[in-house]
Amino acid sequence: MFFYPFYNYCSFHTTIWLWSLFLIIKQTYSQEIFASQTILSSQGNQYIPANMPAQLISITNTDSIKKCSILCNNNVLCRIFDYGVSSSKQCRLFEGDTNKLGQIVSSSSSQAQVGTLQISARLFAEYGSPCISTCNQIRYLRCGSNSTCECMPHTYWNASISMCIPQSPILGASCQQNMSMCRQDLNYTCLQFNQCGPLSVLSGTTIADDTTKMSNSPTVGVNSPTGIDILGTNSDSIIIVDDGNNRILGLWDADTNYTNISVVATVGASGQSLSMPLDVYVNARNGCDIYVTNYATSQVVLYSNMQTINPLPRIVAGDGFRGTELSSLYFPYGVVVDSHKNVIVALMLNHRVMFWPPNALNGTIIVGHISAISGATSMDLDMPVGIAIDEHNSWLYVADSNNHRIQRYNLNDTWPCNGTTVAGGNGSGSRSNQLSAPSYIKISNKTGALYIVDNGNNRIQRWNQGATEGVTIAGDINGNPGSSDTTFNYPSALAINHNETFMYVTDYNNNRVQRFQLI
Repeated sequence: MFFYPFYNYCSFHTTIWLWSLFLIIKQTYSQEIFASQTILSSQGNQYIPANMPAQLISITNTDSIKKCSILCNNNVLCRIFDYGVSSSKQCRLFEGDTNKLGQIVSSSSSQAQVGTLQISARLFAEYGSPCISTCNQIRYLRCGSNSTCECMPHTYWNASISMCIPQSPILGASCQQNMSMCRQDLNYTCLQFNQCGPLSVLSGTTIADDTTKMSNSPTVGVNSPTGIDILGTNSDSIIIVDDGNNRILGLWDADTNYTNISVVATVGASGQSLSMPLDVYVNARNGCDIYVTNYATSQVVLYSNMQTINPLPRIVAGDGFRGTELSSLYFPYGVVVDSHKNVIVALMLNHRVMFWPPNALNGTIIVGHISAISGATSMDLDMPVGIAIDEHNSWLYVADSNNHRIQRYNLNDTWPCNGTTVAGGNGSGSRSNQLSAPSYIKISNKTGALYIVDNGNNRIQRWNQGATEGVTIAGDINGNPGSSDTTFNYPSALAINHNETFMYVTDYNNNRVQRFQLI
């Protein structure tokens, strides 16, 4: 490992080259000795920034790695450089670090090396001090508009180490409020959920509303949409429950807003019209099967391969009666299907969740009571609505709406299960540790985080595994309703696409479906 020390003075720079090769004996140089120093990696390495266009300062040719190091030291934004990557004299200067903003990796060039500029905190001693036009000619600070010394562009003040360090150019990077940790020249700010990104992330794009025309129906528009799910993994085709119009819709490419949308189904089993369909589940494992909960008939209906004629829709759960018997479904809402085609359905007014195997005449209670009573203990539910299954971990999540909580159950436990509150459960409210009548849940396949429709608060909350509070990723953080592109009025359900780049929300009272970018 090599060190290049640099002396920095107010009006001029004197550079002293000290070459030291460390083989076995470890030598330590205090940051107080040199204002800055360069540490070289071993040969055969190069630097890979997290955001190449934003972090690359320049590419030039120099005669030696020493001169490349001088170029980096003379540029106030440079913290990393590499030499000899693509050609023997290539010198690349970067903003960033080797921790969060990039990494040192092996290079195809055996002679390539990476230099990391280490700067002493002494260079930032004037931070916050009054200034007129310059900060005593200290290169790493500038005289700001409020006539005090401040960090240079693309850097922010880190009080814990008393230095200006590079801002993050990474979309979705973690950040803290009021610290300017995100690259402002990229229009990134620290969003309300503590990630770097543009404010446009908070705005939804309407992909269907009450003016949308269907290709195969004279009935115009979406009316009080409820359930929603994703079909396919390439383009975002979406299945929507158009509750107010008693039908199921297919939007076959979400990028073609307001177009390429058609009616999938208006009738259920035995030729009965759908009446108050509430939720939909797409079983991508088995072609394009969709399962729909229909309130009026108290049943779950299967449309094999999304067909309504050949084959006809058929009932897969419920005998059509509203009772407490194990054969009945009283106000079926959320539905999921496991890999064995077992149907799991939440019954709002039976206050329980049922398991229904293929071709069964009766269901089995997973959560709740045979008497269909409501309650607030770990064994109880009070108007369960949306459900989600993590089959890999054998977990079932239930939006326990009247208890304002999300419950998790281990499906390997003895049924009826004892639940664990994993989100909310602190009474109805809009604080970050509270929910109000949650209605829907989706699970991130990447992180395990829960995306929750916080219905009574008109917002979408993201709740990480093990967290004691959530963050608002869409909607008003204080729970206020609205009709703008950043607000909801009674959101019902959500879906997340395969790559987890977009989230789709049914905005019930605004008669629309909104799409949001996920970061």
